[in-house]
Amino acid sequence: MTIQRRIMSLSGNIAEQLNEKTKIIEFFSLALDESTDISSTAQLLIFIRGVTQDFEVLEELLEMCSLKGQSRGVGILNVLLYEYSKTDLDLSKLSGVATDGAPSMIGVNSGLVNLLKKHLQEKNINAEDLMQFHCIIHQEALCSKKIEFQNVMKVVVSTVNFIKSQGLNHRQFKQFLDDIENEYGNLLYYTEVRWLSRGLTLEQFLNLIEEIGIFLAEKQRDVPELKNPD
Repeated sequence: MTIQRRIMSLSGNIAEQLNEKTKIIEFFSLALDESTDISSTAQLLIFIRGVTQDFEVLEELLEMCSLKGQSRGVGILNVLLYEYSKTDLDLSKLSGVATDGAPSMIGVNSGLVNLLKKHLQEKNINAEDLMQFHCIIHQEALCSKKIEFQNVMKVVVSTVNFIKSQGLNHRQFKQFLDDIENEYGNLLYYTEVRWLSRGLTLEQFLNLIEEIGIFLAEKQRDVPELKNPD
């Protein structure tokens, strides 16, 4: 058996298992994410999260499919309904839909969510209780760029780099944290590309600020911003 056939066999087996599990789902929700690959083809990822009568939670990738032409709400709905038709899912058990914030997903008139609600109503399924969520990570990223943290991050980044970029300082700081049995044991680097690391870095730095102050004092490195004027 070639590798390609083996992969196809495994894929088919996983699909069969997923289809069997969907038969016993009491309620389920869908998460959809549309993105463009390196060949400029729009790809739609459909995730399912369901719960059985015994409160067993199922969370799987239902399908990844290509969107031909423009990725508008009606096109995404048609693809979603086609993939749904290949399963034993009951749309009356659909409790929620999560998407990104694109107009094709949450547009008032032609967005996927509203079109899906209309489709449910046409099937005499109550769509008023359908919970709708959309991802706000992109909006948060834009907001974070407008919040001026430079005066704070400059001190934090330079201090972390002083400790971690020099091997001796890094080893001594880790040993210091081990000696006092601190729960962290190390510092986090801040990576600007991964903007979520800003919050994590600041939180850990704040929790270790006393230990960092002691260590910097031993190294005779003066950082006025870390001192309490009172």
